[in-house]
Amino acid sequence: MKKPNSYVFKLVLISFIISGIASCSPEKKLAIDFTGNAKNNSILLLAPDYIYKTNLKTYLLDSLDIEDTENTDSVLLAHSRYLNELNDSLFLANYIMGYAKSLSRFGFRMYHQNQMEEFMTIDSNSYQVNIAQIELEETLYTYRDEMDFFDNYYYHDHNLNAVYVNSWFEIDDLDSDIKQPVYFTTDLITDMADGTFDYDIFSNKIRYMYNIDSLELNTLYEFAYRLGSEYAKYTFDLLLNQELDRKIESGMRSEKYWRFDPDQRTFYPASDDRFIPLED
Repeated sequence: MKKPNSYVFKLVLISFIISGIASCSPEKKLAIDFTGNAKNNSILLLAPDYIYKTNLKTYLLDSLDIEDTENTDSVLLAHSRYLNELNDSLFLANYIMGYAKSLSRFGFRMYHQNQMEEFMTIDSNSYQVNIAQIELEETLYTYRDEMDFFDNYYYHDHNLNAVYVNSWFEIDDLDSDIKQPVYFTTDLITDMADGTFDYDIFSNKIRYMYNIDSLELNTLYEFAYRLGSEYAKYTFDLLLNQELDRKIESGMRSEKYWRFDPDQRTFYPASDDRFIPLED
């Protein structure tokens, strides 16, 4: 009875040794160093002057009986549910506030456009982030609620109001001559559909009942803040992984793209939650 316990003990011991070695790997050590030294880095944040807005609900043109195809964009925008009423300045302010506050939590010293002169006196360890463009697209998003019941497939499609927020970033290390690509990211917010399938024993039929929590204009301003906060994390992760790519020898760098959680102080591999580099 002692041998199995001894064997398990050895396996546990080996796993601790391996994890200990991994925790001391050059990659993780550099990541920890970069995170700890963020307070020594400064970032100049540049924001766009306006937002591009497009209403993709072209089906409205039929009901409006519009024949002038040259002005369809402006007509669609005028008849949009959200974009025509959106306060661009408030949306941008929330987006930038979420971005700046989140990035400063990593330790970076943040500078805004009106602090350009002060930022220019910094000798080193500085970055420039230019949120080059923000575009809002209003459209319909098809969401399918589905269920299998006694080998039968049931579904109900909802056409939900939706707004995509597309963002383009230019992120440059001012101490490096390496040209960086433009980075892109997108997200959307929709009506919320809450539905249930219910079997009616009397009629022997499946009934579908649902409620729609409609997207409101004020929710878009809250969404802007959340997006800015999330994209600040994307920015930190990008700078972190670029640091690892630069300083770790070829063949020693893992294929992982690391994310850092500033609250838990932990690293973990990213999935799709990152910027998309755009080719020239």
